[in-house]
Amino acid sequence: MSITKAWKGLEIGRMPVFLGYDQTERMIAALLDRAARWEPETVVGIARGGLVPASMAAGLLAAPLAMIGYDRARNTTEWLGEAPASRRILLVDDGCSTGRTMAAVRAALLAEGRACLTLAVVHDPEVTSYVPDLSHAMRELWRFPWERGEATPAGRALRATGAGPERGTELPFYGLDLDGVFLPDVPDAVYQAFFSSKRAVVITGRPECDRGLTMEWLARHGHGDLHLECRPDDMTHDRTLIAGYKAETATRWGCTHFVESEAEQALRIAAMAPHLIVSWWSPAEARAWLIGAVAQPVRT
Repeated sequence: MSITKAWKGLEIGRMPVFLGYDQTERMIAALLDRAARWEPETVVGIARGGLVPASMAAGLLAAPLAMIGYDRARNTTEWLGEAPASRRILLVDDGCSTGRTMAAVRAALLAEGRACLTLAVVHDPEVTSYVPDLSHAMRELWRFPWERGEATPAGRALRATGAGPERGTELPFYGLDLDGVFLPDVPDAVYQAFFSSKRAVVITGRPECDRGLTMEWLARHGHGDLHLECRPDDMTHDRTLIAGYKAETATRWGCTHFVESEAEQALRIAAMAPHLIVSWWSPAEARAWLIGAVAQPVRT
């Protein structure tokens, strides 16, 4: 199969489907009957994305676990640690979007004289050039917890060149709310960590008509270089709408984290965008609280 489309993460308006740890393990378990019948001697995870699902598969199969790495730039494969003596390998990665990595590692294992069964939690049948032996087809853009950084602005810029993921582009990128309490309450150490134009964007529920005043406020506190996103003037001051706007805008920017100054908004954003790590900034305690939330089913 030839590649027909680019990686869907380049489409900045697309909201990803978040595949958390529990769901990932269930999806792997559903693929393992055939793998168990094939009787692999060792499970091999492709670093980095394949290490978590490979650990899950090895645990479910009660099999040894090994790691292997692939250098896209040099098109080389290298064992991380001692190479297993096993001849029958279950090769695991988290997903096949283009399929280049898994195909290359499989070819290297076959060249070593090993038998290789491939497993990826998901693959994109519209894009990938390699379909794993065991996998769930998924046409939607997916995101795993350990790959939040793949769609940061720097990450997307690199992938747009046709290159593969690179760790240096996957550092946390923050969406910062400024609706009420932020600037007077944030300690200097937190400012230094978060408030950088290379690492953050301000996403506020303030209307677009307040952009000038908000930019003046930012500049007065030494952060005039930050990009500012304001909600549209025609959007009513409805909490659900504003939370949705923040979640969608943070996703469009490629944020990995969101820091919100209102507790209810933080809960709503966390439920709407589970691929974001959402914190509520408490002005009373001058600290952030990590938020965990899930959306309630919609009643019809």
